[in-house]
Amino acid sequence: MVARLLCALSLLLAGILPMRAQADAPADTARPAAKRGSLVARFLRLFEDYDTAYIAPARYNFTAMAQTSATFQSYRLSGFQPDGTRQSLSFAPQPSLRVGPYFGWRWLFLGYTFDVGHMGNRQLRREFNLSLYSAMLGCDLIYVKNNGDFRLRRTVGFDGVAPDAYNNQPFDGLRSRTASIHVYYIFNRRRFSYPAAFSQTTVQRRSCGSWKVGFQYSRQHLSFDPTRLPPALQAGLTDELRVSNVRYNDYSLNVGYAYNWVFAPCWLLAVSAAPAVGFKQTVGEGNFGQMFRFKNLNFDLITRAGLVWNNGKWFAGASAVSHVYSYHRQRFALTNSLAYLNLYAGFCFHRKKRASKP
Repeated sequence: MVARLLCALSLLLAGILPMRAQADAPADTARPAAKRGSLVARFLRLFEDYDTAYIAPARYNFTAMAQTSATFQSYRLSGFQPDGTRQSLSFAPQPSLRVGPYFGWRWLFLGYTFDVGHMGNRQLRREFNLSLYSAMLGCDLIYVKNNGDFRLRRTVGFDGVAPDAYNNQPFDGLRSRTASIHVYYIFNRRRFSYPAAFSQTTVQRRSCGSWKVGFQYSRQHLSFDPTRLPPALQAGLTDELRVSNVRYNDYSLNVGYAYNWVFAPCWLLAVSAAPAVGFKQTVGEGNFGQMFRFKNLNFDLITRAGLVWNNGKWFAGASAVSHVYSYHRQRFALTNSLAYLNLYAGFCFHRKKRASKP
């Protein structure tokens, strides 16, 4: 008897034994499919629980596409003197250009890209960028490391030096590393589809928007050698910018809004913005090797935009994702921005069984 009870309990936990509202009631065969099966199966089905008046679910299991991606990065270091004057240095590497094929199964896309802009050159940069989009949850993973492949872009606050006097001059005295993870939840998941705009696994039929909320953690490391600056900039550099190392951890919450505009059949324009309020824990090494530690609140920003043509079988489009990480104190500020631009075209194949009927 005990063995039979244990067996029934294990089947119940596995989701094989149907749940009943009453012990003597018959199985509910008329309830929606999203409410049947194991807990894990029901959770996974939530990702495909759409209002079909607004969203056309994917009719195919697999996707193949070609994509060109460009990465843009910039750093701005600012120093504020007691009299209120500001001095800043802006740096940016040459944009990286990658081309390659991608293969997708439902929500998961895998691919390999070639850095056509730096083939045959010494690799000073390493990049990893992964974005996962589903109806309910999303995730961004970012890792960018640069070992000196920067160029001066703009200088402000140096006597006798024009802001663009050293524009595009190579600078090997800056090294940086950014690691970030961002996860978020979509509230209006049944009528609003992020995948329709950024992963082409669904098609948005009618315009709709949604609020979203997320959490982001990032770790930033900047190493700066002011002795590598041109002599005219070294001579006028303030003490506030003589910072050799800055490291900070950022823990932030963001709330934003996204909107999908279906302005013509098969066409979609998507935009979203999510300001973030973050707690930053900073450790840095200034001039003379003196360590400083700051803890404060600052604001970051995550934006997305996409333009897609998708008829359910063939698709093409462009998307852009931007992350801005900022740190600001009374005498020193650091802003790091990362932006990704993608151009793609592809098709879907291997029609799902449930979509094979007219």
